[in-house]
Amino acid sequence: MAIEHNPSLPEQQTQRPWSASARLVWQALVSMRLAVHLLLFVAIASIIGTILAQQVSYHQYVAQFGPFWYRVFADLDLYDVYRCGWYIGLVAFLVLSTASCVTRNTPAMLRDMALPKRLISSKFLSSRCEQTQFSLAADALTDSRWEKVLRERGYRTHLLAGPDGKEILFAQKGRFYRFGYIFTHFAIILFCAGALYNANLPLKIREWLGSVRPLSNFSLPLSKIPQKDWLPADDSAFRGIISIPVGQSVNAMFELIGDGFLVQRLPFTARLDHFTITHYRNGIAKSFISKISLYDAHGKLLHTGIAYPNHPLTYDGVSIFQTSYSDGRSMLDFQSHSLLDPGLPANAFAARVGQRLRAGGNNYQLTIEKLKINNTIPRSDLGLPERPNHTMINVGPIARYRVTNRKTGESWVYKSYLRPLQRQGESFLLLAYRRQGIGAEQYLAIPEGPHGGIGLFVHYLGALETAAAQGADASSTVFRQTLEQVSTARGVQLTALERAYFMHSSMVSLRSLHNYPLPFLITLQHLHLRWSAGLEMTKYPGMQIVYGACFLLVGGIFILFYVPRKRLWIRKTGTHQAQISGDSSRNPEDFHQEFLGITEELQS
Repeated sequence: MAIEHNPSLPEQQTQRPWSASARLVWQALVSMRLAVHLLLFVAIASIIGTILAQQVSYHQYVAQFGPFWYRVFADLDLYDVYRCGWYIGLVAFLVLSTASCVTRNTPAMLRDMALPKRLISSKFLSSRCEQTQFSLAADALTDSRWEKVLRERGYRTHLLAGPDGKEILFAQKGRFYRFGYIFTHFAIILFCAGALYNANLPLKIREWLGSVRPLSNFSLPLSKIPQKDWLPADDSAFRGIISIPVGQSVNAMFELIGDGFLVQRLPFTARLDHFTITHYRNGIAKSFISKISLYDAHGKLLHTGIAYPNHPLTYDGVSIFQTSYSDGRSMLDFQSHSLLDPGLPANAFAARVGQRLRAGGNNYQLTIEKLKINNTIPRSDLGLPERPNHTMINVGPIARYRVTNRKTGESWVYKSYLRPLQRQGESFLLLAYRRQGIGAEQYLAIPEGPHGGIGLFVHYLGALETAAAQGADASSTVFRQTLEQVSTARGVQLTALERAYFMHSSMVSLRSLHNYPLPFLITLQHLHLRWSAGLEMTKYPGMQIVYGACFLLVGGIFILFYVPRKRLWIRKTGTHQAQISGDSSRNPEDFHQEFLGITEELQS
């Protein structure tokens, strides 16, 4: 038997593997299992991004997790989950899978929701979940009476041409239930599209290609960063932070990327006009409000508003959140008193946080490290009685500074309390100190005079040293007489009770001075407060898409749960016999009861 040669056979054989592979890929894309797994992975990643703070300083991550786990999480890009490569890949693959499902199934669903022109087959009717037969009266006007009964129950009726040429009454309710599936699938696509839009894919592509590199010098001020390293203001999405002192303006912010940052130019100039903070009775911050003005590139005022926690200021798609507050390089007034020669007048000087000065005859270096405005501690720590619902006390601003001996390199950390403390009728200024990195804090309580300040105590200390040098003994009479001489010389009038309190506090302080390591006292006298507001600025245009997806998802779920499709087919099987078939997309038990009621009503 001869075999006829077919020249197209080799080409068909070479094409079949490709068509089979394409069909396998298509079946995998439209697979429900794949879509569910992708959705699960995206949900897990989103939970991680919600629990773990995103895009904060890497120093905070190191302090929170330690060097090892910080590096593990950094390698997995968990500090910027919503913009990392693997998350964007998951979301993009989920969009592709869901869009393939919608493309494949939507035409069939739309055809299913349309009114049919004729019945498919008798086999189709016999396969419905509900089946029954009933008898007809000889003079029954069946079609019109059946339509009236069904319409009263909310069904829409339609006559179909059956396979045997006889007409069949078709009734349907909830035929648009398929929109529930369509809406929910489109909502998933819109959710993912919004996430991809907010991820600023053009910037991520530039990072992957190496045309954009994060900077790593966090100590570099914004004014020192070259303009070529700034991102353009028309970027599709961004999220960054900036700290603005009161009265100053900025036109850019820092976007944290791993252990580096990018400088994002803003579409406006933001100026912090005013900052207000309120406190609870125990001194804990209650709320803080920033008044912000926005200007264009020519200095024209665009908008003025306020931002406070959970209530951002929004303008032109950019939301400004109030996240924190700090000292904005406030001016601190100090006084230095010599302990080697207490008779010398006090030396007053001013400094800002971060400033370094010389002290103690150029033998010491003074570094102002930190200013903390509100400091809440238990009342029991100061020996004060606790009150009902008031166990804490706000001791006010504290300046922390470090004093280093330039010869030995030994450093001591000090805390000077601005507000004098009251205890059992005594007023004293508190000074805490400890050796750098070693030991616990020690406290020095210096009594204040009736007019405030520690000048009276310092001169009293000097007078006692002079009396001791002249051979006076350490008796209560000498202490009392010396105090009277000093107070008279300084023009300070003390009552007997004030004199007793001051002498008692002075003796305690003199005993504490034996362990004091410096030859001078530095105390905080006044504070010219200047606040700085920590702001987070975000531009997420994809949120409008996400909001639309939320409404679409809610609508789709509502349709799926509360709009089941119910169908009935009624046909005559004989002169006095009829058969009714029905099915429902949901709640078969409820539909069975409804089906029995309809059958009984049709028979009656």
